[in-house]
Amino acid sequence: MLPLLAAATTLKMLPRSGWLLAGVAHPESVADHSWATALLALNLAAIINQDLAANGLSQPLDVGRAAQIAVVHDLAESVVTDLPRRATLLFGKEAKHQAEEKALLALAQEMPDWDLLSLWHEYSDLATPEGRLVSDADKLEMVHQALQYERAGNQNLGEFWQAYHWHFQASEEMFADLLAARTLSNSKAGKRKSTLK
Repeated sequence: MLPLLAAATTLKMLPRSGWLLAGVAHPESVADHSWATALLALNLAAIINQDLAANGLSQPLDVGRAAQIAVVHDLAESVVTDLPRRATLLFGKEAKHQAEEKALLALAQEMPDWDLLSLWHEYSDLATPEGRLVSDADKLEMVHQALQYERAGNQNLGEFWQAYHWHFQASEEMFADLLAARTLSNSKAGKRKSTLK
């Protein structure tokens, strides 16, 4: 288990590079994000499982499987680091995917009793409902974090609010709630600025 703990330690120290590039002085780590994504995935799964038809499912999500996927969804970044969106645009999603797969293959050799690669493929290939759930949770957690950074005074975070495809109605509804909260925060911030003039 030591290689897994070493990877986890790396993720605890590795800042999320997109926030750094956007000017956030002390951003969350990849491990911070992964933990919050797992927590959100568990909550979303519980909500979705209460209304399967509205979310396009015929059977309940496997909550345990979703939690496992969420915990390992960024594990490859312990080797390839956290590549921001602009880097992925330069060399392509396929190259990033191949590098992450190679990194996980190396980690998986150290842990033959746990199929890391299968869990990661469910997420990266959107191969199962649980993988799609974690994909939604990953993006929603990032958007929520962008809102927190904006509320703390950070600017230039517009790219974190753009171009998402949601796999579940519950995810769409949460994103709408986050957008409404952002609009309200921006409105309050604008009123504060106008009273200070």
